Parts: sequence; structure tokens; C-alpha cells
Amino acid sequence: MIYAADMYSKALKHPELAGMNMVLEKQAGVLPFPLDRPYVSFGTEYESGGFLLGSQNSMITSEYMVVNVAVSEEINEDYCRSCARTVTLALMSLDTDKRIISVSAGSCEHDEAIGSYTIKMKFGLREVLKNGGD
Repeated sequence: MIYAADMYSKALKHPELAGMNMVLEKQAGVLPFPLDRPYVSFGTEYESGGFLLGSQNSMITSEYMVVNVAVSEEINEDYCRSCARTVTLALMSLDTDKRIISVSAGSCEHDEAIGSYTIKMKFGLREVLKNGGD
């Protein structure tokens, strides 16, 4: 979650994202209904790691920064995709450590339960070598 938290902090200061409501995945809170502006959440997913050949004390872990965008159902899915594009381009420009190696996005879908259009984006991050179980 560290990289997602870093990118979240940087995104809060980005001028193109100023009109969006941004939160970390673990923050407690309730979505403001109806959504009056795009809602963007930052989180992390991990995949099981493996050992680096020749070093049994070092483990490689695959990490993904997951960014979800939600917009009011009163707007449309084109606006949802437009917001996702804006967020993606902004995050790519903020990636000064060059950790992002891939980006994938699902389709923009209507979620009746929360009354919005949502899209999930996964940013593949460069693998990090962790020594001694750190």
C-alpha cells in the first residue's frame, strides 16, 4: 500500500485531478450520494512471490496499484472513461520513480447498488526485491 499511498499524496496536488474526490482504499467513510464529482480510490493488490535463483533469503513480489473511478449514473459511461483516462495520464506523469510498467482497465460498468458508473484500473508495478522477509 506504500506506493499507492505515495501516488495518492501526489495526486491530491495535481491540478487536473483537483475536482475529484480522492481517498485511500483503507480510509473509513461513506460514499457521498449522489456523487456530485468523480470519486477515485487508491489501493494495492499483491500476487504471490517467488524466490530469486541463488538467493533463498530474497523474495520477489508482484504488486499492483488499483485505482477505481466512480461517477454519478446521471452522467454517462463516456464521462466515466474520460475521467479514467485523465487519472491514468496524471498518475503516469507523477510516476517519477518509474515503477509503473503496465496499465490495464476493465470496462466502465453501471453499478445499481451504488448508483454510479465505475471502472477499475490496475497499474502493474516493477517487482521489488525484499530481503529477509521485510
